[in-house]
Amino acid sequence: MRFKKLISDMTALAISVFPLCLLACGNGDGKANITAWEVPDKYRAARADGGEIVELTYTAHDYALGTDNTEQKTLNVYLPEGYDAEAQYDIMYLLHGTDPQTVDHKNTWLYTVGVKNVLDNLIAYGDIKPVIVVTPSFYSYGLYGDDDMKSIKDVSTVKQYSSDNFGRELRYDIIPVVESAYSTYATDVTQDGLTASRDHRAMAGLSNGCRITYTGGMAENFDYISYFGCYSASVDSDTITTALDSDAFKDFKLNYMFNADGIYDFAYNGHKKMYDELLKHDKFTADNTEYVEIAFGYHSARSWRVAFYDSMLRFFGR
Repeated sequence: MRFKKLISDMTALAISVFPLCLLACGNGDGKANITAWEVPDKYRAARADGGEIVELTYTAHDYALGTDNTEQKTLNVYLPEGYDAEAQYDIMYLLHGTDPQTVDHKNTWLYTVGVKNVLDNLIAYGDIKPVIVVTPSFYSYGLYGDDDMKSIKDVSTVKQYSSDNFGRELRYDIIPVVESAYSTYATDVTQDGLTASRDHRAMAGLSNGCRITYTGGMAENFDYISYFGCYSASVDSDTITTALDSDAFKDFKLNYMFNADGIYDFAYNGHKKMYDELLKHDKFTADNTEYVEIAFGYHSARSWRVAFYDSMLRFFGR
């Protein structure tokens, strides 16, 4: 009886894993495919001919409290191999999560999660179009003070104000500076120019960066951004639908929204609930809204690397 139960359990496990294996294993022709497991080895390998990381300085303003204070901040810009200032590039703004103040936040995605190599290989193998990726930090310590955070779930003063500030910082301080310096589909950085090029602009984030992608990106900048990637967090779905139903945004369409969590992530249940609620709204459909459960994933770098890889294929895949 024990042997029969073991065989039964193994069969059930194989049946449950098989659909995920289809996602991970590809179609045999070498083309990248959506995965729920891990980014394939060849896309995580370092390349000698990869893209360049450059640092850009900009002035951040205090929109959250409305003071005249400013702060000089830096961000990283990934420029694909062979970047040509005469060409036009899609662009993604990519936000880290809650980290201790000692962490170099703008390096989190590129090096800790490891997406520098993923980008280099996706582009080199022809799976996605060459793309510019910007990694700022939402933290504004110069505006809102040092962080005494003890846990990533803590809502410290600097975390709260920086999170509230970032949607306008992105709109008024970051996007105009970045897209004046590097070649995107925006013919200029006026409101009209940035709105006209929204089909070539994405935003994504992990954990609190995902939350800001909803609140500061989708709810405040839907006229500038049409692709969204959100990993390991959620907000009240009414926050999103109320914004998208507003006069400012009701006439704009969502190109794609990619959601993902590890199945053991503490954010899983809330994120899945929000996703299910959004699908009841007419801007979110089975064609432009997706949720992937990362197999055996936690609130951790592997889950976010997989989610990023999948998102790039959905947003910029050839």
